[in-house]
Amino acid sequence: MKRKLILGLIIAIILATLPASTLAWGSATHAYLTEKLGNKEDVLNQQEMYGATLIDVFNFMFGVPYQPYLWTKTHYGFMTLVDAAEPEEAALAYGFVSHNEAWGADYTAHINALTLEGDKGYVITKGEELAPLLVSTIIASLEELLGAPLPDPLPPVYEELIGELSLGLAHIGIESAVDYLVSQNEDRKIGYKMLTSAQERDDSVPLLLSEAYAEGLAEATGMSLEVANGIIYETESEFQAQMISYGAALTQENALELLAEQGTELAIMILEAEHGIEVPSERYGEIFALVKNLMASTLLEAIEVVEDDYSEELEATQKYVKKQLNANKIKTYRQ
Repeated sequence: MKRKLILGLIIAIILATLPASTLAWGSATHAYLTEKLGNKEDVLNQQEMYGATLIDVFNFMFGVPYQPYLWTKTHYGFMTLVDAAEPEEAALAYGFVSHNEAWGADYTAHINALTLEGDKGYVITKGEELAPLLVSTIIASLEELLGAPLPDPLPPVYEELIGELSLGLAHIGIESAVDYLVSQNEDRKIGYKMLTSAQERDDSVPLLLSEAYAEGLAEATGMSLEVANGIIYETESEFQAQMISYGAALTQENALELLAEQGTELAIMILEAEHGIEVPSERYGEIFALVKNLMASTLLEAIEVVEDDYSEELEATQKYVKKQLNANKIKTYRQ
């Protein structure tokens, strides 16, 4: 049981940190970019900011077989939401589209960075740079969990797991590090703006999501339209709460610690949701503290990796996305 728990925990952290389709800019970064791109009127700007985070609404449906379908529909089928939006929802749709992976902000994070050499996204490139720096800390953490040293030399299966874990931690570390640096350097109020945009999002938002994606979800899965609508409503409500919590964390002086705590809570939740493995109550505090320390160490290393060039990439991304929005005739308001 002990080894099963450890193996499950490793896999859970990988899943928590490296969902196959979420290696992109963090929510605060998207909110910051969209604020710069869109309307300067406060009410519309809030709608744009929530819209920019909302495209990730289905990212964290771990263990749900139709999650990849919903992710693809939002990140590549984003015009479905634009077409469903009423004129008063155009600002939200503008923010939503600004995030997309085809030619929006996620393109530079995930597909092709604008200021780095190579043909990979900024988050991917920097994650690969960071990953080797995390291996020794990961090994020490696993040895502490096991209460014994790992074999030396490591068996291939251990090397593979640790390699995957280091890359997964590195990617989420880069994403969170850029969010944190944005909140410290570019806009000290971005966390507050995020939580406010989420708190004050219009009641029509889940209805708009359902109008855009529920029918397709029902057809793709065989579920009823009523069930599909319910899933979208519930998921958006949970996502809204996550954005409020994440934004609130970025407003605090101990923001890095809070980000590490949130990542740890997510990892342990996935351990149970994905693998049916519950952390024993007598070891919960120990395991939580250890994983939190690993997350915190990753964030500190990630900050060093990105701090010299992240702002240049964000500036280039902002200009690129603005050009793409104009070319695709996406406006923040409609008559």
